[in-house]
Amino acid sequence: MSDQPKDLPPLDIALVSEHASPLAALGGVDAGGQNVFVAALAIRLGRRGHRVRVYTRLDDPSLPEQVEAAPGVSVVHVPAGPARQLPKDDLAPHMDEFGRWMSAQWRRDGVPDLVHAHFWMSGIAATAAAEAARIPVVQTFHALGSVKRRHQGRADTSPACRLGTEERLVARNELVLATCRDEVNELMGLGADPDQVRIVPCGVDAGAFTPPTDAGPRRAPDDPVHLVALGRMVERKGLDIIVRALAHVPQARLTVAGGPDRAELGQDPEARRLLALAEEYGVQDRLTLAGRVGRDEAAGLLASADIVTCTPWYEPFGIVPLEAMACGRPVVGSAVGGLLDSIDHGTTGLLVPPRDVDATAAAIRRLTADPELAAGMGRAGRERVQRLFSWERVAELTETAYRDALAGYARTHPSRPEATRRQLAQHRDELDRALTALEAQAEVLDRWGRRLSELLAGGGRVLAAGNGGSAAEAQHFTAELVGRFQGERRPLAAVCLSAETSSLTAIVNDYGAEEVFARQVQAHGRPGDVLMLLSTSGSSPNVLAAARRARHSGVLVWALTGPGPNPLADLADEAICVPGPSTSVVQEAHLVLLHALCAVMDEGFNRCQPGPATVPGVDRKDTP
Repeated sequence: MSDQPKDLPPLDIALVSEHASPLAALGGVDAGGQNVFVAALAIRLGRRGHRVRVYTRLDDPSLPEQVEAAPGVSVVHVPAGPARQLPKDDLAPHMDEFGRWMSAQWRRDGVPDLVHAHFWMSGIAATAAAEAARIPVVQTFHALGSVKRRHQGRADTSPACRLGTEERLVARNELVLATCRDEVNELMGLGADPDQVRIVPCGVDAGAFTPPTDAGPRRAPDDPVHLVALGRMVERKGLDIIVRALAHVPQARLTVAGGPDRAELGQDPEARRLLALAEEYGVQDRLTLAGRVGRDEAAGLLASADIVTCTPWYEPFGIVPLEAMACGRPVVGSAVGGLLDSIDHGTTGLLVPPRDVDATAAAIRRLTADPELAAGMGRAGRERVQRLFSWERVAELTETAYRDALAGYARTHPSRPEATRRQLAQHRDELDRALTALEAQAEVLDRWGRRLSELLAGGGRVLAAGNGGSAAEAQHFTAELVGRFQGERRPLAAVCLSAETSSLTAIVNDYGAEEVFARQVQAHGRPGDVLMLLSTSGSSPNVLAAARRARHSGVLVWALTGPGPNPLADLADEAICVPGPSTSVVQEAHLVLLHALCAVMDEGFNRCQPGPATVPGVDRKDTP
């Protein structure tokens, strides 16, 4: 049954998590926080009636393109880069390919209403695809490069482009979802508009992480106390702080879970460092390294703890404190990042300064000496996560943010048909203004048309040239003369110089591009002929060279240009300058002028050559 409010339509949502597949979390393995977050959010959004597609990088060639992960939720494996496991920091160069593939898949299977990027590299792919599809992007960073750089310094292995990319994503995307108040402050430092940021915390499955059956005081003050630390085995997690603190809490024993499988801990640098530290402090007999644990094992281990410790140097959010509180366990945590929001100091646990061994040991001793206080904090923690950090609440807050993003995007980015209508109306107005201004040139057009009719009726020739779009218009103009414009008449001598491809290649090869029209003018033009030159800028070197060569050869030069004054208008015998604001308006006005010129020419030519034209060997009835 859907949890979607009945008065709101369901959404088609794309979640992008380039390195953290939700399938890892759904499979029950020791998944990272982003895997868990994306999986839990996708499932709850699916339950609310939305269509959810999660895009993650294909890192195993045996994986199918798409997997149905839950009702309404599919996981799509994107072929971007080699189909094998790669270090996370090596993925950035493959994000453009990721975005292109995703954009093509949307065109085939339907464009979503919006895309939600998880992590900065996902933002690269999501933003590129969303701009092409004209849909908003919501960004969750999960961790900011500026914070990582500040705390890790030279040990930071992130790509050099990370910080600048995060700033651009903040500036370009519709909304940024921060996981805690501390992250909001960091985002302000990146230039975020406060109205652009929403706080949506991480969540916890309070049905999977539950207190032990006996939730009352579990031990006497003098009994051994079981400490548990759970998480990735990396230096920044501050596990060494707890090992050092053990020396000041003689009755405590510590279990550290996370990292590689237990059998491989001997090869793990951080595990070896912790064991060496424990031996140095004389607590090696009270330290257990459990290695990697699955989700069920993690829940059981946290529930078995008397106190859960979480002492990182910094933490963007941190799911472990929530899982510990869901298990009814008090938490001793560093006063950093998301822990400042998740742990209610003095109520659900104790916050200590980061990297402070003495303060950490004192907090553990306080809870060790007062089991009733510890039990009360555990109960308060359970109530707190159920009230503020359930995945259902996270999904509700996220959906609200999505609808805000869609509304904001609609205000600043009109719908595609509406935007197209506005564009057409603006273009029509610009063209109308340009053509209205050109009405003052009617006398010039009339004179040009009458001159052409006399020239062509007497066996003269018209040459025409231009570059790019103007080249196409030059071809169009001469085609109207060699063919027919309105009524029947004989074909007229008109040559589009840009159409002489064999001449083009020869001239460019031997004389350079600037001579491409000038030599053709010299070859085909005769005194008294007309050269029509078209240029929106009025400054193309090859067009100017043609004008000079024509004047030298006695060929009359007419020019259609963009806004004047310009060099071509100055060189020509006569010029009409179109006061258009864009190349497209100028070229369209040129086409109107050419048609008007043909109409005047036809009228004058028919007076000079009365009667319909006939072509030997062609039945008049077959003439179109």
